[in-house]
Amino acid sequence: MKKTVLFIILAGVLFASCEKDQDMYKLLPEDQAEKPVLAAHDAIIVTENNMGDMTTFRWQKADFGVPTDIEYTLYVKVGDGEAAAVTTAFGDSLTVVLEDLNKILIAAGVEPDSPTKAQFFLEAAYKDLYKINSDAITLDVSTFKPLFPDAVYMIGQEFGEWNWNNPTIAEMIPINGNPGKFWAVRYFANPESGFKWNTVKAWGGDFFSLGTDVGFTTRDGNAFVSEAGFYIIVIDYTANKITIEPAQVYGMGDCFGGWNTGQYPFAADGNVMKITTSNEGELRIYANASAAGVGGDWWRMEFVILDGKIAYRGNGNDQERVRVDAGKVVTLDFNNGTGTIQ
Repeated sequence: MKKTVLFIILAGVLFASCEKDQDMYKLLPEDQAEKPVLAAHDAIIVTENNMGDMTTFRWQKADFGVPTDIEYTLYVKVGDGEAAAVTTAFGDSLTVVLEDLNKILIAAGVEPDSPTKAQFFLEAAYKDLYKINSDAITLDVSTFKPLFPDAVYMIGQEFGEWNWNNPTIAEMIPINGNPGKFWAVRYFANPESGFKWNTVKAWGGDFFSLGTDVGFTTRDGNAFVSEAGFYIIVIDYTANKITIEPAQVYGMGDCFGGWNTGQYPFAADGNVMKITTSNEGELRIYANASAAGVGGDWWRMEFVILDGKIAYRGNGNDQERVRVDAGKVVTLDFNNGTGTIQ
């Protein structure tokens, strides 16, 4: 009996203690929460030699009245431009690689090699309930123009109808492990329809030549192919050269019969390319071009079909694997970015 009474007493004490702990923490109204305080930070100067370095931002945590992990997002704002997210972290600090920050600063409006004042602030978020921002700190920043662009786009009447907001403009793909080299395969229906390139989806800085042109002509500020058909475009900033040549697209692996390069070509069928699998296995596809300079490293220009879309490897790692059966027709529509396995 005494043990039973003692158990009841202890249980009551523990229950009361739990109630007190719950009462101790109450989510503060948004207007009463303490915002984070971003610590002072040195000027940020990005150069060609320190792109691989890192810089750390620190802060005093926000207080929402409850002991919980708060997600912090660092933002930067230049002038009257939109605030750009830098990165997200938990705790009281975050570290960012200067090369990554350099890209974000340039995109936010900092001209390379032109010292600029930028505002940094934190957004503290508690679940999906509310968010609160720190006061901004102003830093002197200086960016470095990368040797090669991060992206290249092709536009024309057949590629976006000269509208940079059109999703059918051609986004060129980085050649894996080859900085400054990009490629794309497209079907050109009308050789009289011109096209050009830019490193951003906007006018200004657009170009139709890099100095050495191979496989195409230029006139009136545009580039032109000689006849309709499938072409692979290779832009090589390391040599200031653009090459356009007939497209080479191949299957690779057991589902096509082996692992030798150049053995299982796709064939043009109107404005799409097709190949039929001969065995069951993983689907691997790649493009090749004499101007790419990848040798036997076919995977540097690899891609696959995922959820009906052509998914390019680019500078990424091995892609998700897709298994196919024998006798399946693999169809690629490069202009629409789609593919089927039927």
